[in-house]
Amino acid sequence: METVERFVTSAPAEMVWRIVADVEHWKDWTPTVLEITPLTDEGLRVGARYRVVQPGLQPGVYEVTDCTPNVAFTWVQKLLGGELVADHRIETRDGATQVELSFSSKGLLTNIATALLSKKIVDLVATEARSLKKRCDAMVRS
Repeated sequence: METVERFVTSAPAEMVWRIVADVEHWKDWTPTVLEITPLTDEGLRVGARYRVVQPGLQPGVYEVTDCTPNVAFTWVQKLLGGELVADHRIETRDGATQVELSFSSKGLLTNIATALLSKKIVDLVATEARSLKKRCDAMVRS
């Protein structure tokens, strides 16, 4: 299963990155997150681990597997039978910033489980993208 949401904002990539990389405060701007707690020190970096609580889902622990400031980060939740992968990508194009949020599953058992939750997952990713765009656009105006 994979779902992808994209949007364009006039916010500079650095501003978008500051919002995205501050994962502990996502609950301040998106209803898709109830709480994100760091389980390691030193902020968003490869190897950092976070406990993520989302509405209607079991809490999960995600580990950052890729992190390039102002460009992208990926975090992965390992499960019995597979993994859940969430990507957050930022690209400057023609004076605007394009943001891509994606969520995918890997592994037979994980693919079966996410198929059962596919509507909820698609809704969560779409809501997160809309919320992030709203936050970015508001930061530009202020």
